[in-house]
Amino acid sequence: MEVKILLKAGIKQHRGVLAGIFVLVLLVSLFLGTVLTVWTNSGSYMRHELNRAGFGGLTAWVSGAPDVNALAGQAAALHDVERVEVQRLIFSNYITNGQESDSEGQLISVASGDRRYRFFTDDLTGYLDELPEIATGEVYVSPSLISMFDVKIGDAIDFPLARNGGTVSLTVTGFYEDPFMGSSMIGMKSFLISGDEADEMLQVIQNAGIDALARSGAMLHLFQREDSTAAIAELNGSLNENTSLPEFTEFVHSSDAVSGFMLILQNAFCGLLLAFVLVLLFVVFAVLGHSIASAIEADTVRMGVLKTAGFTSSMLRRIQLLQYAAAILPGMLLGILLTRPASRLVSSATITTTGLRVPADVPLGLCLGAFAAILLLLAAFILLKTARISRIMPMKAIRGDMERSPFRPEKWPAVNGENLSISLAVRQLATGRRKYLSACVTAILLVFFVSMIVRMNAWLGADGKGMMDAFNPADHDIGIQSFGELTREEMERMILEHTGITDTYVLAMPGVTVNGVDFTANVIDEPERFHLMEGRTCLNGDEIVITEFVAADLGVAVGDSLTVGADLGIAEYVVSGIYSCANDMGQNVGMSREGYLKIGYDSPNLWCRHYFLADSSKKVAITGKLEAAYGGDVHIHENTWPGLFGIISAMEALLSFLYIIVVFFILVVTVMTGSRILSAERRDTGIYKAVGVTDRRLRISFSLRFGIAALAGSIIGAALASVFTDPLVSAVMKLAGISTFASRLDAASALLPVVAVVTLFAGFAYLAAGRIKRTDLTILITE
Repeated sequence: MEVKILLKAGIKQHRGVLAGIFVLVLLVSLFLGTVLTVWTNSGSYMRHELNRAGFGGLTAWVSGAPDVNALAGQAAALHDVERVEVQRLIFSNYITNGQESDSEGQLISVASGDRRYRFFTDDLTGYLDELPEIATGEVYVSPSLISMFDVKIGDAIDFPLARNGGTVSLTVTGFYEDPFMGSSMIGMKSFLISGDEADEMLQVIQNAGIDALARSGAMLHLFQREDSTAAIAELNGSLNENTSLPEFTEFVHSSDAVSGFMLILQNAFCGLLLAFVLVLLFVVFAVLGHSIASAIEADTVRMGVLKTAGFTSSMLRRIQLLQYAAAILPGMLLGILLTRPASRLVSSATITTTGLRVPADVPLGLCLGAFAAILLLLAAFILLKTARISRIMPMKAIRGDMERSPFRPEKWPAVNGENLSISLAVRQLATGRRKYLSACVTAILLVFFVSMIVRMNAWLGADGKGMMDAFNPADHDIGIQSFGELTREEMERMILEHTGITDTYVLAMPGVTVNGVDFTANVIDEPERFHLMEGRTCLNGDEIVITEFVAADLGVAVGDSLTVGADLGIAEYVVSGIYSCANDMGQNVGMSREGYLKIGYDSPNLWCRHYFLADSSKKVAITGKLEAAYGGDVHIHENTWPGLFGIISAMEALLSFLYIIVVFFILVVTVMTGSRILSAERRDTGIYKAVGVTDRRLRISFSLRFGIAALAGSIIGAALASVFTDPLVSAVMKLAGISTFASRLDAASALLPVVAVVTLFAGFAYLAAGRIKRTDLTILITE
């Protein structure tokens, strides 16, 4: 009964602090639950949908095969293959809302009653109960085209099938969920059309002959036998060795690789949010530690009296534990309850980028396990911090004769009227410096994280240059690839009508096999342009550079040899270096032009000429003029891709949200810590008022104390960010195939988090100190 009474009294006395802890734990629990839900559901939903939609463990895209069924039969005859399913399609470029995609699309005919795909309602909040009948002239697209091209229902998408008027225009009738290439991170997009439409398109292509711009093809979905022990890479190698598939293959991807492409954005965001949750959790520990220390110090006399009344140290520590549990447990519970609506909100907000409507079902087992671990850590921390209760001696506590930290006032400047606010702040900060420790620690953690956000923003840039540099093997402003009569002289003449050319090189991206596994090769005539990380570039014809991911997958390092094959044969190449390129999730290699031509065909249409412009803002005008003059005979791309700006917008929205949460955390921490300090300093405040110090000066002094504490922590946080941001963010970015992250900040940008956090702490402290007005001089009598 006595414990219950004391517990109620403690909760009532410290309700402000407990409310703050409740809010902090609620936010940590909500963010952690949402991250775990999105991360878990994204992966499981992708695997489920790929299986349900009939995509095999390995899929090969082919074109130009005289008999696709015979090709599928060769693959099905392999020992490790159970069956092969064929999806016929048409490869074509496409144009919508005045923008041409820099990647081909694939048009797939959908038969009546085919339940492979799921169709969204028009508002993307659910699925259609009945499968729609796709009529001639209609097309269904992935929702990611909204973020890529601002596509809406009723818009037209043009597919140039052949020169001289062979363009088919289809009307967007709705959206469907594509678990295979629906994400805006994937260049190629699938378009669902009717069987009659597909037949008419194929007829146009066949009739066009050499004037055809599109081509027929197929996806071969290979399903591995259940008793097969072969790895996917081994199956891929077996296909290349024992079938004629390599002669007609555009590219090959495993279902795991497809999942990786589709989930790049979710994985990267979840990694960043998880890091943020860890920072907030450390803030909770810092605030909780300060709260416990302050409460014990303020209640020392009361605890001494309780000990004389028969309460043991263990009982008092248990009361403290229950008191904080009364705030922590409801915060966690409410966080769990809000996780589902928050996850649903995240899924809805990202559907136009990811192309998926990820379920919001909370993985209770995983979440409860994570929350239980945090709860145990918090309980252990509370018991550790309350150990000082055991050192309270009843009689000394009642007399007020407790040990205090030694303080030598002669070492500090005296309070003076000339700089009253500053000198008062320094004096009080020195005498009670432990009270401001949580503000200092919080500033360290938050400035560290804000600095990381600022560095990511600077790396990303307004136009996404950082991300594009990471995805491209070499820098450029604009790339032009001719499929017809357009010559280099003519394209450069048209460029020079708008701006100067400062530099140029050529690049091709053919498919190759490396040790029997399919990869994309970045073939360049000036290999010194590769973004090199280790070793040296492939200067000689028998050298190759690979990414970190390829090196890990193949178990090779600089100096090792690889067998590389293409249309003309195979040859041995020495790995001369490790380079950075995130295309295909980092599954690519780099070669010199000389090295590739030992094993591959040369063709004028193979090469894309990349230009650096004197005025890069002229790219749009140059693109428009070339496309107007040459139409489908030319392919032009900038140092970007259509989905990039949707991704940048999503990242900027995430970073803005994190900024808001940081501001809110500083507010809560300042109010909690400030309330404790102001309560402890009521008598001091009364004394200062009695000698004529105004409320405004006292509030300014209080604000300065928090500002000084936050400044000390902010400087430490900024220093830590400069050292640890790049490796930490690189670890997260590897989920997106980006192996290197190098942030470069100017002095102003580096100081921005410090200034912002210090200003927020000082400003919120000034607001929290408004209660000083209510402190009456009678406090000197009553106490």
